[in-house]
This record gives sequence, C-alpha cells and structure tokens, in this order.
Amino acid sequence: MIEKIRIKEVASYDTTGIDVNLSKINYIYGSNGTGKTTVSELLRNSDNQKYSSCNIEWKQGSSNFDLYVYNRNFVHENFNIRNEIKGIFTLGKESTDILASIDEKIKDAEKHQDRIGNLERSITEKNEQLEIIKTNFTNHCWDLKQKYDENFKEAFTGLRNNRERFMEKCLIEAENNNNELYTYEELNRRVESVFKNPRVKIRPIPKVQYDRSLEEQAIFQTKIIGKKDLDIARLITELNISDWVQQGHRHMEGTDGICPFCQQELPGNFKEKLDEYFDETYTEQIHNLDSSIEKYERDTFGFFEQYNFLITEDIPFINKGRITSLVEIMNSTYKENIQLLERKRNEPSRSIELSSITSYLEQIKSEVKQANLQISELNRVIDNIKEEKEKLIKDIWRFIVEENKSNYENHISNFGRENKALEGMKRSQDGQKGHKKRLEEEAIELQNQLTSVLPSIHEINTLLKSFGFTNFQLAESDEQGNYKIVRENGEGANETLSEGEKTFITFLYFYQLINGSNDQDKVNTARVVAIDDPISSLDSNILFMVSNLINNLKKKVRSNDTNFKQLIILTHNVYFHKEISFNKEHGSKKLNDETFWILRKTDNTSQITKYEENPIKNSYELLWKELKENQNSITTPNIMRRILENYFKFFGNINVEKVIEGFPNEDKVACNTLLSWTHDGSHQINDDLYVDSNQEANKAYFDVFRKIFINSDHESHFNMMMGDVECQVEEDVTEDLAENELKEGLKQAAASVR
Repeated sequence: MIEKIRIKEVASYDTTGIDVNLSKINYIYGSNGTGKTTVSELLRNSDNQKYSSCNIEWKQGSSNFDLYVYNRNFVHENFNIRNEIKGIFTLGKESTDILASIDEKIKDAEKHQDRIGNLERSITEKNEQLEIIKTNFTNHCWDLKQKYDENFKEAFTGLRNNRERFMEKCLIEAENNNNELYTYEELNRRVESVFKNPRVKIRPIPKVQYDRSLEEQAIFQTKIIGKKDLDIARLITELNISDWVQQGHRHMEGTDGICPFCQQELPGNFKEKLDEYFDETYTEQIHNLDSSIEKYERDTFGFFEQYNFLITEDIPFINKGRITSLVEIMNSTYKENIQLLERKRNEPSRSIELSSITSYLEQIKSEVKQANLQISELNRVIDNIKEEKEKLIKDIWRFIVEENKSNYENHISNFGRENKALEGMKRSQDGQKGHKKRLEEEAIELQNQLTSVLPSIHEINTLLKSFGFTNFQLAESDEQGNYKIVRENGEGANETLSEGEKTFITFLYFYQLINGSNDQDKVNTARVVAIDDPISSLDSNILFMVSNLINNLKKKVRSNDTNFKQLIILTHNVYFHKEISFNKEHGSKKLNDETFWILRKTDNTSQITKYEENPIKNSYELLWKELKENQNSITTPNIMRRILENYFKFFGNINVEKVIEGFPNEDKVACNTLLSWTHDGSHQINDDLYVDSNQEANKAYFDVFRKIFINSDHESHFNMMMGDVECQVEEDVTEDLAENELKEGLKQAAASVR
C-alpha cells in the first residue's frame, strides 16, 4: 500500500505542496483545474524528472506492488486511431485445482517475503550492535594511543591520525605478536637510544602518477552535431542551434505533436526528421562524451584522493606548504574543467579544451623526487640500526597488546557472538529468498498453463452488451495477443467511436486490465488502483454503471482474499462521488479504512483538506461549504451564481431581477454582473465555469450576494448556510426532506415578491 503522497513544485502545487496520507479506500474530490490530474499523473509516472520534487512513500514490504492508474492520458495511450489494442492476460477458470495451487503458492511466497522483511530488520539491528561493539573497542585502543603517543610516536607512525587504522593494527598485533614482554620503563629507555639519538629510517614516498591523456580526449574538441544530409540539417547548421534543437527533441515525447517551445502544432513528419537527424552516430558520440567525462572526473578525483596524504601526513623532507599550494591550484583547475565539461555535456556542439594540471604535477613530482633522494640517503646511513628499530617497534606493540588484553578479549567474545548470529540470519534470509523465488517461478509456470487474452474479450463484450452498447465490440486482432474494436459487420470502429463510447470501453478495458495484466507473468500480482474521473463524456445511466463497477472493486479491496490492496478515487462530479462513497449503514460517517479529501485552488495554488466524515452530502450544501471555507478562489463568483440559480429559480421560481430593483445604482452593476449568466439557461448545478477574478472583486460580489438574500427577506437562510446563527439544520435530516421544505418556503416567498 501507499502510505503517503507528497506533491510540490509541479503544476499548481507550490514549494510547500501537499501531503496526502492514505488508507485502503481514498476519495479525493475537486473541481476541474484544482490539480487532480497532477496527482494521478504522479502515480503513473513517478520516475519522470518532472516530479523530482514529489514523492510516493510505500508501506514497508509493498514496494513491489503493481500500480494501475486510469485517467485521460490512459485513454489517449491505449485508444488511438491505430486498430490494435494490447491484449490482457487473465487466468482461465477451467482448472480449480491449478488456481487453488497458484493462490497457495502466492500466499506462501508472501509469507516468505514477510520473513525476509523481518530478517532484514533483524540484520540491520545486528549490524548496529556490531558497529557499537567495534566503536567501543576502537575507543579503548585510541585511549591507549593517546596515553603513550608522546613516548611511542615512532611506533605509531602512519596511525596517529586515524582511529580505524590504529584499532586494526591492535587487532593484528594481538593475533601475531609473540615478542618478549618489557616494562614501560625499559621500553622508554630504548626509545631514547634508538629513536631519539639516531634518526629513524623513512619509507620512500610513492611515485606520483597521473594519466595526462584524460585531459586530451579527442571527444572534448569534437563538435557533436546531427546528420548533415537532411533538409533540416542545413538550417540547423547555419543557425548553429543543434543543441537547442536537441533539447526540444528530448521534450517532444508526450506533447502529442505540439512544439514544446512555441506550443504550435508540428508538421506531421517533423519528429521522424529529428529522429533521423540525431542518428545513431550522434547517440554514440554523446555516449562517448558521457563516458569520457565520467572517466576524467573519476580518475582525476581518484588521483587527488590517492595523493592527499602528501598534505595531510607529516612526511620528512617534503615542503608541505608548497605541495599544499600546488594541490590547491590543481584542484581549482580541475573544478574549472568540470564546469567546462558540464557546458560541453549541455551543448555537445561546443568544442572545449581543458586546462592541464600536468605542469603543477611535474613540480610535485620534482618535490617528491628530491625528498626521496634525501630519504634514500638517510636510510643508507642508518641501515646499521634498522634491525634494532624494528625489534623495538615490535616490542612496543607487544606492550600495547598486553595493556589492551582485557579489552581485546571482550571485543573478540562479543563481536564473535554477534557476528555468528548475523551470519546465521543472512543464511536464513538467503534461504527464504530462494524459497520465495522458487514458489513465484512455480506460480508463473502454473499461470502460463491457464493465462490467455481471450477471456478478457468475452468479459468486456459481455459488459458492453449488458450496458446497452451493441453496435461495436472487441475481437481478437490478426496480431497475436492484441485486440481490435469492430462493428457488427467486422469493420474497424476506432475512428468512428463517439467520445462517450471511447471513454466507456476504455474504462471497461481498464477494469478488465486490473483483473489481469498485459504481462503474462504478472496476472496475479498485488496491486494498487487509482481512478481519476472515469465518467467524463458519459450520460447519467452509464455513470451509475461505472459507479457499480467501482463499488464492486471496493469490496475486493476490503477483502483479504484478493490481490487488490488499495483504491484511490479522484472526481469532480458530486453525484458520482455520492454513488461510490455513500454507505447505507453509516451514512456520511468515515469508516476506519477510508479517507476523504477535497482539493481546492486558491490564488492559483492547489491545497488539500482532510475530512473526518464524507464532506459531499448534496450539491447545494457543497456549494455553500465551498463558499464558506474559501472566498478567495477564482471560482467564488461562479459558486455564488450557482447558489442563486438553485435557490431562487429552480426551488422558488423567484424573479431575482425584481429583487435587485431595490438596490442602489452602484450595486446594480455588480448584481447584474453576478446574475447575467442565468439568462443563458444552459448551466446546471454541476457545470464548471471558469471566471477570472481577484480578492477585491470577490469581496464586492460577496457583499452583493448577501444583500440579495437580505432584500428578498431570506437573510435567515443565508445565516443558516454560512453558519452565522446558532439554529442549524439537524445533520440527521434527510436530503429529500430538507429540499422539500426549502422548496415550499421559497414558493411562499415567491408569491410575496410577485
């Protein structure tokens, strides 16, 4: 299951964005334009760079669930003018025993997955315990280093600034050092004679090496452009816009033939020409460029890391200040080169030349060479005391081993015990993974015996006929595994389907798809389903049919015996929302496995509100709720118009124009503007009408809106709906009763106005 959806910095969602905590069944209501499609598109394409600031948080153990999303883009992708539709594999029903075996294996695999998850948590905890044991031992070792560092620093050379390496040295010496044990006083006297009087022999500095060919790769100077022998190549070359065109070419995907820059319709074969222009040679050069940049970054950065010891460690005969200065210059040059390479990556047609660090490198090599000459001479001089120093160092470490004996023994005991348990957990986890994989492979093998695309054709055609769609149906395509839409005479019907027919068959296709899969190996996987406004372009009869299908899907989600784990429904239609969310037993109360949300757009920014009960009760009440909670929306004037239309015209048959005759002249203009739409007669309570507005205009409209109720002697109704008086309509009064009383009151008011 999905635990949370986080959306920000995309479309109408600002940098704060919204967080939507989900349950099993989730209802998200919002008018057109409030941001519902952005939610569903995030679910469909969460990997798209467009949603890089957004996030989908899955419940632990649910990341392998399949996510199915129905929205308008699903319709466009699956039902275009081509005749073939990708087939849906479903399990056949001819073998109850095999189906039962598949279910049993899948359930057993899920049990193994639960065990794997538990083992993963235990392994993580055990690794944390081992890290604590290791850290404690490291600290004990470091305490000894600090205690004896001043007198035994020659024995600790190369380890004095690294806790980890010092601890590892302690372990190695504890296991291998069998020298005779001397007292601290004896060792200290020997240090004076061996280390402090004569100088200690020094290891030569490793030779500094760097591959200068990294800076001179030919691809950096190569101008990468598209194929030249095309009609569009000449113009691109003359204008030197290859990089700009290439960026547009990347953004053309998913634009439905619209230019991503000027938003004009592109010529029919324009994309094919660009595909040919940016041919395989261009792609290979880009790949070569990326590889060369990565190699330069990796190897040059690795060079700095490899020789960082020249400035971090105390090395005799090295001019540390000069080396540090040279490294800083080289590092600065490297960073400038990285910026050049980034420009080259973004503008492949650019030719660049990297600044070389080899001149500074030669100076460092010279410094190292001179230091090594001095080291070699020193070592030659003191070769006669080499054996004494080596023996003294071993004896010092034998003393450290003895000082650290109890800490070492505790560490070995505790670490060994916990590590043994860890290894056992890992072996058990590997075993569980093996069992799970075997069960999944066996389930797939059984599914392959039963899966077919033909049952889906029969199921969809049966639903079409039951809903009254008899002039077209699905048939098996000549291309194996695909469908086609045909008329009764067998002719293709894709291009002649109405919007309603297209929408309905697409939804039936989706409904069948979530019960199967386009992939034969994923017929019975766990899945999450999201549905965004499935009733667009459908008449009211089909609305109830679709609602019935979704209510059946809700039952499957709530059942623990199906592979449907979660459902997310987004809609702008009040009646559809009521059909799928109404509960006969609990009314508008929220069940434990449900969430209710309303999306709104204020100041062109999408916001979401969570409700502890179903907020959609009837359309008239919803309009007042929207007005009361959000008076600064761009839809506020439209909401007030729809309230007046329903209250005065549809319920009371009151002539509002007579009501506003008593208004002052300065208010009549605002009144007429607010009411002018009612003369059209084409708007209904659920129409979505966009009106450009602002907060000042909204306040003026609201003042006039309130005065209309006051001047018509209906101020009490205004106060009741806005919540300004204590007397409220009881929540348990049914919608029909409230509506009938409202109509009767308005009829009486209408008589007094006439």
